[in-house]
Amino acid sequence: MPKRPHSIIAILSVLACCSFARAEDDPRISDALRSGMRYMIESASVPENFEEYASDYLFFFADVARLPDPWIQERAQVVGLRLGFVYMEEYFELEDADEVVDAASALYALECLGMDVEAARVVLQAAADKFPVEDYLGFDPSDGQAPNLDHLIDLLISFHFTDRLGIDLGVSYAEALMYIPSVAYEHYSEIGGDNYVDQNNLVTHLIYTWSGYASWLLEVELMPRELDYIRAHIQGALMWADPETLSEYVDSLQLMGFGREDPDVAAGIEVLLATQKPDGRWEPDEVEDEYDRYHSTWCAMDALREYKIGGQLGPRDILVKRLLKIWADQYRDGLVFDPALEIREDQ
Repeated sequence: MPKRPHSIIAILSVLACCSFARAEDDPRISDALRSGMRYMIESASVPENFEEYASDYLFFFADVARLPDPWIQERAQVVGLRLGFVYMEEYFELEDADEVVDAASALYALECLGMDVEAARVVLQAAADKFPVEDYLGFDPSDGQAPNLDHLIDLLISFHFTDRLGIDLGVSYAEALMYIPSVAYEHYSEIGGDNYVDQNNLVTHLIYTWSGYASWLLEVELMPRELDYIRAHIQGALMWADPETLSEYVDSLQLMGFGREDPDVAAGIEVLLATQKPDGRWEPDEVEDEYDRYHSTWCAMDALREYKIGGQLGPRDILVKRLLKIWADQYRDGLVFDPALEIREDQ
């Protein structure tokens, strides 16, 4: 299908530049968040960017629509939905298993923004039924195969969204989680080394998915290994000042209930405020493409944000909670990790 230029770019540019009354809270953080929001709107408004990373941009807008700042809420809602219509017209494609899971995250984001996606959900489930479980896993577990670290992270994110949208792939998030005990967290005395970035991503994205991407706070006693890992590495992240790693550490700590008075959280926020670019973006030292810019900006905004999550603790999935309880007890007792839990349909 030929791709047409966005008809909404002019509208989005106007929205990015308009000014409303300032939100409450620390004005430095409010200014940083609004500046980051302007950059994200501009980034998503570039047709080539949106075509490449549509589901990411849509979930970003669904994510920040929960911020207490009405200036950001309005733009997230309007821009997210307008881009959602572009996505449904031009990029909702289901030719293979990867497109199925990508579409699930996009539809979940649009549902959060208030779009009626029920008809699209039915189409998505019908497409999902065409592919075997091995296509979604990317390997055949019956042959003793297992995902590498980077692939495991992708599986956890993908299955989190398919589960939350209610799409049955024949494999669930909890089942993918069973590979976590095989991952031994290495502690790095220096930044870098094999698997350093992938390991950071695994730890933080476990926190994200366990929290439903900031939909509820976490019971921190269920994840002592992840908390110890972040505490052990955050000083290096502060010195390195890579916005993705530092932001995801700070965000994870806040999702585990540590507020802005926490020394590590407070220090991380100060570094992020000091490293924002004049145009509102954050970025790593070495930029390969626009993903590095917008994803760093998104991460930093999440670290600076305060969502009205409420008092209910998670994880919400009872099976996941049982797994975490087993692993937490094993970790505290110095035992070898073992899921020690059979997944059955009645669970």
